[in-house]
Amino acid sequence: MRARARRPRRAVTGRALVLGTVVIVLLVLLASPLSRYFNSRSALTQAHQQLRSDQQELARLRSQKAQWSDPGYVQQQARQRLQLAMPGDTVYVVVDKGAKTEIEKTTLPNGGSAASGSWNTRIWASVQHASR
Repeated sequence: MRARARRPRRAVTGRALVLGTVVIVLLVLLASPLSRYFNSRSALTQAHQQLRSDQQELARLRSQKAQWSDPGYVQQQARQRLQLAMPGDTVYVVVDKGAKTEIEKTTLPNGGSAASGSWNTRIWASVQHASR
């Protein structure tokens, strides 16, 4: 028998090269739609979370609205927050000995104390202090 001269086999065949090219083309073509799909899924998830958060906030605000429509609650808040009293009530204010009142604690923009100024200076200083 005659010995045939063997030629070395190529590592990459023509079929493998075509298959690789087709796979790369498919990856390039599908990359953009897949990216958009995953981005839209992420946006949809965020929108659902925002919706749940907004619904919870709406429920809280409705509850608060119901509270404020009750005259007893409004009266309680006026007494507590604004220190208002009903006609005929006796109001007592307890002050610690040596403690400064809020108006005495207020400092003026020029560095002086609000308690040391005229009455209108003290009032204006208390308004500025309340707005902080």
